Amino acid sequence: MRLVLTSTAVALFLALPAYADDRAACLAGIERLRTEVTSQARSGDLDDLQRTLRRAERELGERQFDECVEILNAAAGDNRDDDKGPETDDMFGFTQGTDVPDPGEFEISGEADGAFGKRFGRYRAGTFTSAFEFAPMKGLSAEFGVTASGVSTRNVLDLENERSGGWGSLSAELKWQALERGPSSPVGLTFIIEPEVAFRDEDEGERGSGMGLEARLALDTALVPDRVFAAVNLSYEIEKFRPRGLVLFNGEGEELEGLPAGPCLTNAEDEALENCVGSARRASAERSSMFGLSGALAIQAVPNVFVGAELRYLRAYDGLGLNRFEGHALFLGPTFYTKLTDQLSISAAFSTQIAGRAEDTPGRWLDLDNFSRHEAKLKISYQF
Repeated sequence: MRLVLTSTAVALFLALPAYADDRAACLAGIERLRTEVTSQARSGDLDDLQRTLRRAERELGERQFDECVEILNAAAGDNRDDDKGPETDDMFGFTQGTDVPDPGEFEISGEADGAFGKRFGRYRAGTFTSAFEFAPMKGLSAEFGVTASGVSTRNVLDLENERSGGWGSLSAELKWQALERGPSSPVGLTFIIEPEVAFRDEDEGERGSGMGLEARLALDTALVPDRVFAAVNLSYEIEKFRPRGLVLFNGEGEELEGLPAGPCLTNAEDEALENCVGSARRASAERSSMFGLSGALAIQAVPNVFVGAELRYLRAYDGLGLNRFEGHALFLGPTFYTKLTDQLSISAAFSTQIAGRAEDTPGRWLDLDNFSRHEAKLKISYQF
């Protein structure tokens, strides 16, 4: 009996410091949570904070200090996972952020892109893409989309007057997050590849068949935690497109403009038919490439609402390997991003060409041969 009493006294004596530490940690954690709830410093997680606070207070009332500490530690662990701040994938407009969905998350989105204005006449081109994205594993995501496109042109130099639209392309986007922005790394790094199969030229509305591929390197960082974010993109894009139809030639090998409307005419020597079809072949494929560099800054104006600015520099080339320089343009414009709920977000951007030059028209200040005057983007995403 004496041995049992002695052992019990020793156990209680040894447990008193741990008991006191658990009690102190429980009280301190509850006080910290009360401060956060009162200040609403993290309004997006307010419900979770209140739920954690009620559970911890209940364990405190029952004097289960160790259980209280476990609840607080679990909540702190969840908060550490959020130290990277808000999602930046769509925060910067045309410039992409580095975040990818977590494993098991899915996202559906609708994105509308528009291009407006050429040097003369009226020019409007737009696309609408519906996409589905999922993450098979941590740091890796895949997105598949279908695009409809339309073009309206009138009195635009080197373009036919046209108003058409229809199914545009099938696309995919693969993202690999090499570095996750957070406590362990102040900079996020993601590699992005976007293959595409096209059925219509998005710039001119011409029907045909084509393939394209864009490779992008994205970096972003939090200049001020949870308040100011910056991103930089480096991109390289190639595209091959073959218009639908045949190119017709007369007996002298000269290209005919459309089908002859009248009788065949001969030249003075009566050697060849000048406006009669002598041969035909498929239209030649057009090959082009583009190099781009962009940077953007976003500031949280109010909780879950970010406004910013974006600067993009683009260079257009003929050929898939940046073969012949055709022109360059510099775009500047505002960006907007808001997280309406934990699942629903909206992003928008507008860019205007402020400088540029085309090789075919070197005396002009802007490059409106290879690029439009204005570009706009609106995207709505829903995660589940």
